[in-house]
Amino acid sequence: MVDSPHWTSVTPIDRGWYWYRDRLHRPMMLRIDERSVVDSPPEFDDIQATVLVGDWWSARIKVSV
Repeated sequence: MVDSPHWTSVTPIDRGWYWYRDRLHRPMMLRIDERSVVDSPPEFDDIQATVLVGDWWSARIKVSV
């Protein structure tokens, strides 16, 4: 990961939990799986992370199990 975390429009490629925000949602945690698909929370299930238009917190919060 990066040394100094910040908000970025670059979609993370490593699996894990990340903060995400966009114009319609307040910041929330999303889990990205090994295929770069969001699998949590339910309203974002099966969405490819790269199609989400918004900002990601550059540091991974925790690794998915």
